[in-house]
Order: sequence, then C-alpha cells, then structure tokens
Amino acid sequence: MLSKLVKLVLHWLPDRSELPEGLRIGLPMMAGLLLFSAVGDTASGVNALICAWLVGVQGRNLAYPKRLTMLSLSALLCCISAGLAMFHLIQPLLGIAILMLIGLLYGLCSNQRKYIQLLTYNAGFSLICAIHLLETDTPWLMVLLSTTFGSWSAMLSAVIAGPWLSIRQGQQLLAKVTQPFVNWCAIVGHSDAANVGKRLALREQLDDAIAVLAHWLQEMPDTAAVTRIASSLRTHMLLIEAMEEIGRIRQHETSTANAASLQHYLHRFATGFDDFLTKNAPLPTLPQGTGQHPTLVIIEQQIQQALQKSNPLPENWRATLKLIWPSDADSIRTQWRKALQKGSREWHHGLRILFTLLCCQLVVALLPFQQGYWVTLTAFIVLMTAPLGQLQLRIWGRFYGTLLGSILALGLVWYLGSGAWLLPATCLTLFLAFATYYKARYEIHVFWLTVMMVFAITLLLPAEPYIAFYRALDTLTGVVLAVLAMYLFIPSWTRRWLDNYVCHFVTLEQQWLQSIADGETGSALRWQAHAALRQLSMEVSYMKLEPNTSARELQDWQSFLWLGLTLHCTLVVLARQGQQPQLLSASQQLAAWPMLFRQRLQPQWSELPHTLTISDEVHQWLAQDITQLYSWLHWQRPFQLTP
Repeated sequence: MLSKLVKLVLHWLPDRSELPEGLRIGLPMMAGLLLFSAVGDTASGVNALICAWLVGVQGRNLAYPKRLTMLSLSALLCCISAGLAMFHLIQPLLGIAILMLIGLLYGLCSNQRKYIQLLTYNAGFSLICAIHLLETDTPWLMVLLSTTFGSWSAMLSAVIAGPWLSIRQGQQLLAKVTQPFVNWCAIVGHSDAANVGKRLALREQLDDAIAVLAHWLQEMPDTAAVTRIASSLRTHMLLIEAMEEIGRIRQHETSTANAASLQHYLHRFATGFDDFLTKNAPLPTLPQGTGQHPTLVIIEQQIQQALQKSNPLPENWRATLKLIWPSDADSIRTQWRKALQKGSREWHHGLRILFTLLCCQLVVALLPFQQGYWVTLTAFIVLMTAPLGQLQLRIWGRFYGTLLGSILALGLVWYLGSGAWLLPATCLTLFLAFATYYKARYEIHVFWLTVMMVFAITLLLPAEPYIAFYRALDTLTGVVLAVLAMYLFIPSWTRRWLDNYVCHFVTLEQQWLQSIADGETGSALRWQAHAALRQLSMEVSYMKLEPNTSARELQDWQSFLWLGLTLHCTLVVLARQGQQPQLLSASQQLAAWPMLFRQRLQPQWSELPHTLTISDEVHQWLAQDITQLYSWLHWQRPFQLTP
C-alpha cells in the first residue's frame, strides 16, 4: 500500500530529466514577477511571468542555434501583440477583431510542428493578457516593458549556455532515443492485432525522439562529436529496419518452435541492448533453425555491422535526414498548403476557435466576472489541438487540474493564512508547474499551475483574498464554453476526417512499392508511410473517446491497423531484394484501393481485383496482404439486396 502511494505521489512530480528545464524556465519567470512587484506594479509582474513562460517552454529539445532563432521570433511576436493591444484603447472592437484573426491563424497552424504552432499561441496569449492589463488601468508603458522583459529574458536564459552545452544536449537527445527503442523492440516480439495500437504508440515515441535528434543534427556543424552522434542515430535506424523484418518473419512462421525462438531473440536483444551498444557485449545468435527464412542470415550481418562503431557515415547523411524529416521551412509550406485546402480540418478548427473566443468575449461583457480574461484565456489554451478526442482530453484535464489545484491551494491559504510560508511555496510550485509541462497527463501540469497562481495572487495581493477564487471560477467557465463549442456549436467528429488519413497511408505505401519495383531505395517513403500509419492509429485512439463510436467500428479499425502494419513490414523485407519489376502489377492493384475505399458506401461499385499469383515466398506475403486489405474493404460495404 505504501509503495503504491509513493508511486502515485511521484507520478504527480516532474521527471528527473525535466528538472534543468524547470530551472531554465522558472528563473526568468520569478525574476520578472519580483522585479515589477518591487516597483509597485504587481499586475505587470504577473504579465512578465506569463511572457517568460510562453517563450521559455517553446525552447525544449531545440538545438541552441534554432533556439536563438525561434525564441527571438517568439519574443518579438509577444512584444508586437502587446503593442497591438493598444488598438483596444482606441476601439474595443478593434482589439477583439485582432484577437479573432490570431485565433483563426492559431487554428490553421494546428497541423504544424509544436514549436511553430506555439508562435501563434504565444501571440494570442500575450494579446489577451495585454488587453486585460489595459482594461484595468495599467500604464501602457508598463505593459510593454513587462512583456519585453519576460519574453527576452526567457530567450536569453534558453540560449546562454549554448557554447558549452550544445554537444551535451545532443548526447542527452541520443539517450532519449535508446530507451524508446528498447521498449518498442520488446513488443515487436509478441505483437498481434490485439496490441497493434500499443506497438504503434511505442514506435511513435521512438520516432518522435529520433525526429528531435535529427533536427538537432541538421542545425549543428560538422565536428567529430556531431559525427559520432549521427553515426549512433544511423545505428538505431538500421536496427529498427532489422527488427521490423524479424518481426514480420516471426509473424509468418508456421513452426511454433521457430516463432518462439525469434520472439526470444527479440526479447534478449531488447533487454541487453545497452550492453551491446556501450560495452561491446556479445550479441545473441539470431536463430537459423530448420525452415527459417534465408533473409535472417543477411539481417544478422546487418545488425553486426550496424553496431560496429568504425563504420563511416555516408557522405549524404544530412540530405537523407532532411528527406525523412524536412526542414522547418519545407514543413511549414507543406502543412500550410494542406491547411488552406477547402474543407480541411484546420479551417474547421480555426473557425471553431474564432467563434469560441467571440462567445467568451460576449459572456465576459454581459456577466460581472471579476477576472474575466481567464475565461478567454482558458478557451484559447484548451483549443490548441484539432482532433475532437484529443481536445476532449485536454479540456477535461484542464477542468480536473484547475478544480483539484484550487481546492488544495485555497484550503492551505484558509488554514495557514498568508504567512512567511507563501513565498517559498510559490517558488516551489512555480518550479513544479513548468517542470511538469510535458507530462503525458495534462492535468498534472494544470494542477501545479493552479496552485502556483493561487499562492502568487495571495502573496502579492493579500488584501484581496477572493481573487484566486474568482480566477478558478472564470477558468471553469472557459472550460464550459470550450465544451459547448466542441459538442454543440461546431463539433468535429474524428470519422469525418478519417478517410483522408487512410488514403494518405495507402498512397504512401503504394508509392514506396512502386519505388521498390523501380529499384530505388525509397528510404524516405518508408519512414513517411509508417508515420502516416501511426497518425491513423492516433486518430483511431481519439475515436475511442467519442460517445458515438461503436465497439464494432473500433474493432474494424484495429484490424485495419494490423493489416497496414503487416503490409508495411512486408515491404521492408522486399526493399532489401533490390529492383523487382514483377511488383508493378501489385503496385497497380494497391493504387486502385484508395478510390474504391472512398466509394465503398455507393450502391454501385466495381468488382474486387483478382488475387495476384506469385511464386516467390515474400511476394506471396505481399499478395496475401493486399488481398486482406481488399477483403477488409469489402466488409465495409453496405449489404446489397438482390432484386
């Protein structure tokens, strides 16, 4: 019982790896709060704290050169937003119109990388805070000064250690790749249709860590230390390919003994990976028993070569990384084109944010809220994500975290009073709030943030003890309006957009199959196709949270994820064999699948293609995989009554 209690408490505390980030963000926040409070302007101190938080959290996991660029841009946008708030003094409707425009851009950027989306988030957040300060008669100069100090001090805090800690940062990012690889490798040995979602989720964690490291490498110059880190990343990428092939061969094995031996090998490789990587421990022998697939011999050689540190990097390794993980400029252009398409989810989400913010401003104007800007802020915060299931999690996390944090903090203030304990308690909770910012459970961060805000308000304004209560009440009002927008005003059910993700995945698989038939490597397509499958898996997981999703529908999508993963791993095996013109017919058959999928509910539908007849074993796997995809598609068609 005691161990469970300790584990529960530790779960609500920051991870050890996040402690430096908490200090990096917390110091400029506290400096801004204390500086402006010392000159008698508490409201500006809170504004400096908020701006330091907005800019500070954006720098996590970014290489120091990119931190300098992105955080400088973010700080500049915060200052511009604070300046735009002056239009609110001229005409309040102008300020609201600017906020609506930023809200629309915020929604259109919901498919961008997180640190890019945070640019619009920071701009909108700063504008809301600045408008509130001007409405409460805070001098406009103090608003600009507090915004400038908070944002630029956070930028300096994030980049000042760059010349000394850049390589150490890369080593830490590489360490963050190793553990997800071990976790993913362990599940490959016993994955099936029942746990395909978990396998894809673990692979998503692995690929996220790899992407962060790949972007770091693209920003760093060619030095010996950077080359060693790049070589280690290449080792992980080669091992991922080898493990996928072993998993696919194990899945096809008809011999129980052979399948069990491969599963045991994957388990041993996962548990001993650190020793293989750092201590040159002997590798386990890949089973080559009776009837095993001949590709296993080549795979074992690839694993041994991948773990040899003397292997030189290819000259085009930077170009390869850029193909798989494009630069920020390429990513922004690609995602922006998708967002601006008619009927896109991003347009839908942007309009929902615009309408919700308008409703919040109207409610604040009509009702006597004491801290009304928190209504708009809360709605703006929780509407960061577009998928309805993910948005629902974020909204309820905000609700639970605010409620629990308010009860605890107000209870402590009522019981202990506003004594000397408040200052260290405020500093401690401020650190905990932003050291838990990237916790998987959003309510943990919100809980500590709420406790910190209640303590800070009570510390700085002891004569107005009810402000903290008003803040909690206004936050809950913003949550209610966001819920109404999500379910009643502008709902966005996941199934409305699911077809696009399915067709995108199958199209990428077909393009990769075509490149294999033409003798091209297609390494970028392999990673992009798997990313599309993982995105589809996340959308399916969001559907589980929606009230109108049936168990039968979820099981169908679970089956499709397994069929898609099986097809992908089959192509990994085929890619090793070089140019194969005989695969062109399979590529054409797979190319016809997306159009038939979109037409599956129409009463008139063409017949299913004939099954491929191929003698080679791996090609038979491919034929079977494509046939199963068409069988799954046939199962989705409505039942046709015979005349």
